[in-house]
Amino acid sequence: MSDTPRSSTWAAVLRRPWAALCAAAAVVLGPAAHTASALTQANAAPLRQAPTPHRRL
Repeated sequence: MSDTPRSSTWAAVLRRPWAALCAAAAVVLGPAAHTASALTQANAAPLRQAPTPHRRL
């Protein structure tokens, strides 16, 4: 067993460049993917027909 406390192990993992890069990508791409999914769903919905005004002759 090592004498290092558990928190320093996590700190070492978080200092790795790949972990930082993946965390940054998740922060940037997560909301973007959610927005893209919502836009795709909205575009797939049928268009709502506006009511036509009644014309008097």
